[in-house]
Amino acid sequence: MNTNSFESGEGSYRLGDFVATLFRHKKKAVLLPLCIFAMGTLVLLFAPRTYRSEAKLFMQVGRESVNLDPTATTGDTISLQSSGRVNEIVTAIDMLRSRGVIEGVVDRLGEDVVLGKGGVGDDTSNFFSDFVSNTVGRLVQLVRSIDPISDREKAIITIGRNLNVQAEHNSTLIAVGYDAKTPELAQRVAQTLVEVYRLEHLRIHQTSGSKAFFEQQHASLSEHLDQTVNKLREAKNRMHIVSIGSRRGSLENRLSAIENSRYESLQQRSASLAQIADMKKQLSAVPERMVSMEVTLPNTGTDLLRSQLYDLQVLMLDQEAKFAEDHPSLQATRKQLKKAEAMLAKEDPARHETTSDVNPNHRSISLSLAVEESSLAGIEARVAKLDEHRELVLAQMNELNDYEIEIDSLQRATQMAQTDFFRSAENLEKARTDQELDNERISNVIVAQASTLSKKPVNPNKLLVGALTLILAFASTISMVFLCEKLNENIYTEQQLEESLQLPVLGTIPNKRSYAKVSA
Repeated sequence: MNTNSFESGEGSYRLGDFVATLFRHKKKAVLLPLCIFAMGTLVLLFAPRTYRSEAKLFMQVGRESVNLDPTATTGDTISLQSSGRVNEIVTAIDMLRSRGVIEGVVDRLGEDVVLGKGGVGDDTSNFFSDFVSNTVGRLVQLVRSIDPISDREKAIITIGRNLNVQAEHNSTLIAVGYDAKTPELAQRVAQTLVEVYRLEHLRIHQTSGSKAFFEQQHASLSEHLDQTVNKLREAKNRMHIVSIGSRRGSLENRLSAIENSRYESLQQRSASLAQIADMKKQLSAVPERMVSMEVTLPNTGTDLLRSQLYDLQVLMLDQEAKFAEDHPSLQATRKQLKKAEAMLAKEDPARHETTSDVNPNHRSISLSLAVEESSLAGIEARVAKLDEHRELVLAQMNELNDYEIEIDSLQRATQMAQTDFFRSAENLEKARTDQELDNERISNVIVAQASTLSKKPVNPNKLLVGALTLILAFASTISMVFLCEKLNENIYTEQQLEESLQLPVLGTIPNKRSYAKVSA
């Protein structure tokens, strides 16, 4: 005889076998999907509606993103990288989800409004949903009564559970969504949440007391700056200088002029000494006087001597005539005559008369020598004076170098005091600006989209409920048919029992329904 695949133990299951199995359980296969469709329809018709309000916040680059607190000691600006903006967005999302912000919303709206007891909007509930809500609510309340909590805590938990905050990757736009029973309640909670967050955002990015601190520092630095400026002025008045650079430049110019004049004077002195030596040499070679005129005149001495010679000759002639040759007078006259002739022979009959005068070349050289020696004395005096001035300028420069150390120290102190003063003024202005921005509640959080009032519920999702109903109906029907088939047709033959139990089987008791299905 032939049995179905469950009885014969065949490994394959054909489509005809499935249709036959489904036909054998046709009532269950029809009733169960109808029940599931009915439940899905009831859910779509009577399930409580949930409405969502969504707001969007744009985190623009502002003072909270790129500026540090004025009390920070780093530079005026910091590098803005993508990672920094990501951290900023993550921080904003964490703050929106934080308990502090949620508590601020509850404190503003009240517990009754958040829990839906404040009558915000029209509740679209019906008898069925109320019945289900009351029944389930009582069970939930019974469970919660084990650890009772206040209405405020319930409101905080409700907001945390229904709040949805997210941002796309590498986006500075944050979407804030809140689900509630009515669209008005969802909008109001979302709007209040954004307002509370903006206030908290301002609070955490401000430094309390920074303005007063910088005002005190500004006054102290101003007084210190005045003191350093007064010390610098008194030092310059004492040193009789305006600035080290200008005074050094003046001294260097003076020293340069003195050096140039000194070198020029030394050159002139060398030239003058050489000229004086040459003039003295020339002066020694040139006679002081020279013959200016030469005249030839008769020699009166010779003429007088010749006249006396003539007189002696006459006298001797006269004595020769009178005396004998050996007469003493004649002998004396002859001797005188010989001497006179000898003397006359030595005399030049003509006399040359010369006239001498001062040599003009000697006089000119002497005058030039005197002038040059006078000029040399002036040059020597000038060189000595230049040396004296040079020593004075060098002493002044050494003194200025000593002054420079003191002036540089005072100028550095003044510059540092000015830098600190202006930095303090800038920080004070930043602190004042930050305080004014905080007072006006101006921040980098921009409400790109206000809280929406959407009348279309987000729950229950009709497509999702329909899809789940179809899947559940199909899966439950197939599972139920196969389960029933297994339970009703799980019959073993004696041979299958002996093989499965490894024991001898004395007999079997057939199932009535399955025995009727066996055909010969």
